Amino acid sequence: MGALSVVSTAEVAPAERLALWGDFVWRHIGRLQFDTFGDRRFDGRLEIGDLGGLKMLDIKASRHRVVRTNTLIRQDDRGYVKIVAQIEGSACFEQNGRKVVLSPGEWSIYDTTRSYIVSNPEAIRQHAVLLPRDRLTRLGLDLDNLVVRRFSGRNGVGRLAYDFLASAFAEMPAVTAGSDGNDMAETMSHLVRLAAFDHMGNSTDIALRETTRDRVKAYIDAHLHDPMLSLDRIAAAIGCSKRYLHKLFADEEETLNSHIWQARLERIRQDLAHPAMRNRSITEIAFAWGFNSSTHFSRSFRERFGVTPRSYRAMAHGDSHYWLRLADTAE
Repeated sequence: MGALSVVSTAEVAPAERLALWGDFVWRHIGRLQFDTFGDRRFDGRLEIGDLGGLKMLDIKASRHRVVRTNTLIRQDDRGYVKIVAQIEGSACFEQNGRKVVLSPGEWSIYDTTRSYIVSNPEAIRQHAVLLPRDRLTRLGLDLDNLVVRRFSGRNGVGRLAYDFLASAFAEMPAVTAGSDGNDMAETMSHLVRLAAFDHMGNSTDIALRETTRDRVKAYIDAHLHDPMLSLDRIAAAIGCSKRYLHKLFADEEETLNSHIWQARLERIRQDLAHPAMRNRSITEIAFAWGFNSSTHFSRSFRERFGVTPRSYRAMAHGDSHYWLRLADTAE
């Protein structure tokens, strides 16, 4: 998995905890002011998974407040947006003259290049993604209008985004060891765009079909690791029938089932070529991406790429010893 950094206040004296927490946050996320509403005791644990330009956070902390001022921004501007899923407790976000209170099952966005206040009046747990700001701006999203809005994680596109946020950190061990986070960043950006589109209430038939089709693809991308991924599960998650799924993709070049398997094969191909994955067996990689039969995988890979998985890995890594052994066998 990507680099993991952890801070916990459990092993230091109460008087030292907030300083420890603040120093860790300053180094890994950005400069913030902290207070604990006057409480002398602070407890917290923060885990950060770093995949290149993408950071995933699991935050557990007692009540506290953070403030990002314009002065701090001038000292340290890393150009992120923070997308937060509320798992436990409540939190109040303030930015751009707006204020929103999140409860468990809801999520929101704020821009770290602008001043903001996040108040946690009780113990909280949040999952969050720090996404490079330009990932969203180049999709044409108006961040000034998008930040500090309440999105439901219980239905529609908002549910897909919430589920992705809630599971992204837990799934980090399954992410390719040398990944730069591009796949996850693209998925998250895509889901935010769709959620914003939903929020605007565009309900034309064409827009609805396109949005639903995008929701299906985003759900698939977020669940390719799951060997139980099926049309039944996709339909249930999206809230439609299998028949409607087939209708949505009737004009696509490949069926939805084919899209799933081709997407998995592409991820496996990338893993086989990645130096950081050389110590993992081919079967282990294939099964991690949802295959449960070595025979099915090997046949599918060869049909898709024209070579066996073993040969592809050897070619990708320039394994001259493998090709010499192959030549000797042929003779």
